[in-house]
Amino acid sequence: MKYQLKIKLAFISAIIASICWVIGDMFVAGFNVNPEKYPLFSQTYADKVDVVLATLMLEGSTERLMFGALIAAMTAVLFLPAIWLVYQYIKQEFKSKWIVWSNYYLLVLSVLLMPLGHAVYYYVGEIHKAIYFTDQIAHPYLLEIAKGFTMSLYITWGTAIIVMFLGWIIYAIFIFIGKTSLPKWFGFFTPFFLTLYQHPILYFMPSSDLKGWITSAGFNISYLIFFSLLFILFRKQLLQSNSNNHD
Repeated sequence: MKYQLKIKLAFISAIIASICWVIGDMFVAGFNVNPEKYPLFSQTYADKVDVVLATLMLEGSTERLMFGALIAAMTAVLFLPAIWLVYQYIKQEFKSKWIVWSNYYLLVLSVLLMPLGHAVYYYVGEIHKAIYFTDQIAHPYLLEIAKGFTMSLYITWGTAIIVMFLGWIIYAIFIFIGKTSLPKWFGFFTPFFLTLYQHPILYFMPSSDLKGWITSAGFNISYLIFFSLLFILFRKQLLQSNSNNHD
């Protein structure tokens, strides 16, 4: 396969994956909920559950939550060509360095960790809906299950986010210190920084469905912006500078 075609397919894969994950986030966790609306969790069981997580998905249908979980988890593999793509911007003389390869595999690991962490949201949402809509006599058993699901979410999603942030922080440093063919200012437009920029915007946004959607999909919105900017601004540069490479 020609290098130019690989680059084109990698960009397509990256953008499709980003869109699918934005959609998945919005469907599975894109709710703007006031926990006080649900005193069963915000008061009665406040000491037994994560109140925010317990109430977050109560208004979502099973079909919506399942779709949100599956569309992301089943397209995560499309991020692997995207990771290969960003590696192509590393300057040739640095590509064999252990720190570069370590970062490459760190980003690959983040992709492998993402699907499970994302999919667990579905189970957390469904078990808390079961608690809310069933008789109180069944609650002790269901609360124990919910506790396990919530802990699984903390571990899987938390690990994925930490690995992902660490990988992209290191990649941004590579840009800042000139180890890539990208201009140094573009380091501020990597996914980690793009995610940070969203927080002040969200802080001043009024409570709305839109705020819930952006909050849930923040990092994958950053992915979409990042890969779109790469495609618009630096695709031709990559093809020109690497036309003779076949990594």
